[in-house]
Amino acid sequence: MPTDTSNAPDPSASLKGYWEETQRPIYSAALVLPFLLTYELGILVLHPNVINGGDALIITLMNSLSIHTSFASSFVLLVCFVVWQVRSKTSWKLDGGKLQLLFLESFVLAVILFFFINWISMNVPASSIVGAPAAFRGRLLDLVLFCGAGVYEELVFRVLLLGLLIMVLTKLFHMEKAWAAGIAVVIGATVFSLFHYIGPGGDTWNINSFLQRAFAGVFFSALYVTRSFGVAAATHAMYDILVGFSLMPK
Repeated sequence: MPTDTSNAPDPSASLKGYWEETQRPIYSAALVLPFLLTYELGILVLHPNVINGGDALIITLMNSLSIHTSFASSFVLLVCFVVWQVRSKTSWKLDGGKLQLLFLESFVLAVILFFFINWISMNVPASSIVGAPAAFRGRLLDLVLFCGAGVYEELVFRVLLLGLLIMVLTKLFHMEKAWAAGIAVVIGATVFSLFHYIGPGGDTWNINSFLQRAFAGVFFSALYVTRSFGVAAATHAMYDILVGFSLMPK
């Protein structure tokens, strides 16, 4: 018997609608919020002697501008979101179902990256999976720091650094945006990887771990460019959590 499919929903149209709508700034804000609150409240309650490197970098830069507060990074993040939202001229409302799918999407992407990096660590000589801290500090504090890494390292290396590099390459060197974005991604990923070897809490230099982190930087940059800051930050945080807790001593 013939079936009328004229009113049947079009899966491709639904996917396109989800893809476009979840790129709005309000979805990134909602996606990042749980990780941001976990980090900020965790630092406030636990009073650790270490914070995320991206957070520390922003605080140092803000201190140089005579802005002295431990919440300098969250203030910068808030300003970025408000400016982004206002400039986008999009609605402040969001769909709860789509937000749940966005969390699931970020988790799936984190799992894909986790298994790919894990495969490299098992098949490349003298290589080990990267993402965990140089020294474990306790499950709760490490969870807090993993959440902070997702939020503030993406803010520093994707929003600020990648955005600055693209602007310099397009405005000063008059490059086409596609070429500028490609070069900026490579430079940004290299700087992102090198950042993990700086300071007293940095890892010991290893070419394999450097390349793995550089690849992760390219991966997160691709998510930032094609999806949103929120997806890149959530995927980064979830990836660090997966790696950290998989390697953490029982």
